[in-house]
Amino acid sequence: MLPSDVIDALYLGILKRSPDQGGHEAYLRALESGLPLSDIVKGMIESDEFTTQQKPLGNSPALPDLTKIYPEKYLARNADGTIFKAATDDDFGLMQSLISKHRYYDSFGVWSPKIDLDKHITAATIKGLHARSCIELGCFTGPVLSLLSDQGLDVCGVEISHLAFLLAYENIHEKLRYGDLLALDFDRTYDSFLGMDILEHLNPIELDGYIARISQLLNRDGFAYINSPMFGNDDVFGTVFDAYLPEWIEAGRDDFWRHLHCDAKGWPLHGHLVWASPNWWESKFANQGLVRDRDIEVTLQTLLKPFFDKIGPARRSFFVLKRQGFQPNLEFVNKALGEAISPLVADLA
Repeated sequence: MLPSDVIDALYLGILKRSPDQGGHEAYLRALESGLPLSDIVKGMIESDEFTTQQKPLGNSPALPDLTKIYPEKYLARNADGTIFKAATDDDFGLMQSLISKHRYYDSFGVWSPKIDLDKHITAATIKGLHARSCIELGCFTGPVLSLLSDQGLDVCGVEISHLAFLLAYENIHEKLRYGDLLALDFDRTYDSFLGMDILEHLNPIELDGYIARISQLLNRDGFAYINSPMFGNDDVFGTVFDAYLPEWIEAGRDDFWRHLHCDAKGWPLHGHLVWASPNWWESKFANQGLVRDRDIEVTLQTLLKPFFDKIGPARRSFFVLKRQGFQPNLEFVNKALGEAISPLVADLA
């Protein structure tokens, strides 16, 4: 295939259009001058055009209609969505296996590979917690780890998307581990654990094991920074998402919920298997010896308010977790967080 044909194919495959003359000539010159093809691919997928054209994966025609395959497991709600009722623990395993079988997460519609303000703020938070090393679960192509690595942190990423390894950032590609966190062997611990919008994708029946593994991987004076959608009120971040299904309200806040909100084809919205309250999440971590540092959380909520106000509330539902008994120097940590984050949000207020 000629270089010109390669550029044409990339435009059609990634941007879903024929190339414009200026873009085609620029990419062609770059390719002929020796720029790696992978860099050209990354340039396209990090473009604003690619980002804005993405749609939620649940609407993808490549995914089968689960409501037709397993009609007995769904409760109809309206034309925009359905409810999957996990009547037994095995039902969560079934949904988990379907997500894996159909490679649900091999899509840019799930996570963005672009290093944007969100990624910079996440990296700054980890750096502000005085971490010298970081392990991230569900890192995708590694944008946050790439930023941290450039700042001198020793990083490791755990990912199950094949696509992520194909397009991983070059400076951390060799730091990625493919597979299930519970199945991988580690010969060390880390100052920080990062899980951004990832734990809710795990089977709630197996979540205790994952949290125990997180605790094992964390140094005694380390922190875990966890962001997940949590439904109902919290004493630190308030109510980000209401518990809006009647079945959730009836079940109460002390348990995970067995009614999964799904799209019209029966796939859990955003791939979420865990729908639960902040109270439930907090108790799960506490059972494995990880407790919230509310003082640090309050500091971060204050520092990041301009960011949350700009991008929406979803990032507000986070925990900063530490080992029970560890008492960090709050003045020291708060100062470092302010120095790391304030420059990034200065223009947002």
